Amino acid sequence: MPNAVNYTDEEILLALIWVTPSRLTKGQIGRLLGVKSAGQKHWSVRLERLWKKKLLSIERLNVGELFHGSPILKYYITPANLEAIWSYYFTHYDDRHGLVNDPFLTPFSAGIWNVNSSPEFSKLVGSKFNFHFLCAKNEANPVALSDRIKSLSKEKIWKIMDAVLSIGWKTEAYRRKPALMETLTPVQRKAYDLVSLAYGQQIDAHPADYKNFCELFEKNFKYYL
Repeated sequence: MPNAVNYTDEEILLALIWVTPSRLTKGQIGRLLGVKSAGQKHWSVRLERLWKKKLLSIERLNVGELFHGSPILKYYITPANLEAIWSYYFTHYDDRHGLVNDPFLTPFSAGIWNVNSSPEFSKLVGSKFNFHFLCAKNEANPVALSDRIKSLSKEKIWKIMDAVLSIGWKTEAYRRKPALMETLTPVQRKAYDLVSLAYGQQIDAHPADYKNFCELFEKNFKYYL
């Protein structure tokens, strides 16, 4: 019998980020990744390890005597988790932040600013407004994870995580600096228009969270606005 695919922690986290705000059991996460063995005990151990690092959250559902009294565990991502993921995987890796061409959500460049210029940058990525925006994007554009992740290299995984997690601040940048639009191709401009429309809808839906987001944005990028 061939060994089951052993996905990395980064791939598992990317899958959860892509389906935010869904709460999933380990078996459901596995099926998204195309893995039949995700219900095995070692997946519980791995997910608990990520929980201890504050990279994901766990919801425990008490089901009484069902399943021999064992609770159902569901795994999900919160704004605080997004902040922790960014800080854990990106803040301390300066060499990771060159030009990013993300095929999933954004036609933007991650090299516009140095994302490590402020220790508060991870708070911007994990802000409630960015979380609302990411949730809205995911619900409007579901992703076939098993088809995408199995073909990605580790480097590509990190670049896509970078682009997905920072979509809010990149969108805000393009809205504030129209000159950046000149760098986009017609296809990229069409993608940006759709992203900006969804962004505007979240501004209307969550004005207080957007105000807090803008305060962080202006503090982190005051020298570039």
